[in-house]
Amino acid sequence: MRLSLPVLLLCLGLGGLSPLFAQASAVDLSIAASSIKFSETTLYSGETVRIYATIKNSGDTDSTAQVFFYQSDYLIGKSQPVSVLAGGGSDDVFVDYKLPTGSFNIRAVIQGANPVDGNAANDTAITPLFKTVSDDDRDGVLNENDNCVEDANADQADLDADGRGDVCDSDLDNDGVSNGDDDYPRDASKSKDAPPPVVIETPKVTPKVEVPIVTVPVPTPVVQPVVTTSTSGAEPVPEVMGVQDTQLEDQAVIDGEQVAFDLSGLGYGGPVASPAARFTVEQKNWHTYEFVAVPPLGGGDYTFAWDFGDGATSVQSNITHTFSTSGSYTVTLATVAADGTVTSDTQKLSVSFFHLANPLLLLTLGALGMILIGLLTLIFRLRKGEEV
Repeated sequence: MRLSLPVLLLCLGLGGLSPLFAQASAVDLSIAASSIKFSETTLYSGETVRIYATIKNSGDTDSTAQVFFYQSDYLIGKSQPVSVLAGGGSDDVFVDYKLPTGSFNIRAVIQGANPVDGNAANDTAITPLFKTVSDDDRDGVLNENDNCVEDANADQADLDADGRGDVCDSDLDNDGVSNGDDDYPRDASKSKDAPPPVVIETPKVTPKVEVPIVTVPVPTPVVQPVVTTSTSGAEPVPEVMGVQDTQLEDQAVIDGEQVAFDLSGLGYGGPVASPAARFTVEQKNWHTYEFVAVPPLGGGDYTFAWDFGDGATSVQSNITHTFSTSGSYTVTLATVAADGTVTSDTQKLSVSFFHLANPLLLLTLGALGMILIGLLTLIFRLRKGEEV
């Protein structure tokens, strides 16, 4: 059957477009460096600003993911979730950031897409270098040229020309007297007004009156000693009433013996869990495992990022993952605290080929079993003398 030229060209055109349709059916998240913006146009060092970024989805399947912001290898804040509609939809994320001194750039990364991002090449964006401005008092004069770094003085007025601006100079006229004690803080020739004259008053004298002293005789008291008599003929011992000797014991008496108190060993012992990121692993079948992230002791707000060593990742705290084949895999969990601190834990996991749930192993064992049965049958027939 012959095809006309227009029909043939139409078939070729549709065939050439089929890979494009197939590619468009996957999730395709992307982030561009041009979409990363700051909340302020002037970047002052030490000031906290907000970083914005836009995530787009060029595929035809809705997707969710996490966005991480970095300055070099330092994580800024915590990961930000996005939910992006298919067909060119977009979602904006932001994070607060304290600007450093000098030059820096920002790196933004998309991770943990669900469903999986079919095109990871555009999941990372790096901005060009930015440079912060050092102007602590925001008066438009850089710190290196400002004669009052912490006090705004755009006019840079300096009365005594000592290199310290008037708004922060404690001695404006440089006469050695501080402004608070100087009656003329802008005149170096004087600092105090002449003191008022001192008036000395003559004290009044009161005549002294002598009082005669009268002596009154005081009778001598008679003291009667108190004596106790000893029946053994010993010398009597005077008794002092109202006083009793006491002794503070620092030992206990048990069964007639003195035993010293011992408070050692009463503290609570036991292991102390590491504050680093940890996780548990439970095998569900041959190549399926359940992973559970264990946050550091003390609780708090944490974000988790898994890398299962086979190209798969996740940001869930509890996830069941199936490895495609047997082999050795390095599973890594990164735990990000609310203050940006990142700790990680790595564990090697071996998925054995020799497991009864492995269908390839069962096929191999079945084939070997059939071969063995055939050999035993052959040996049995040879022993009976049958013709093979």
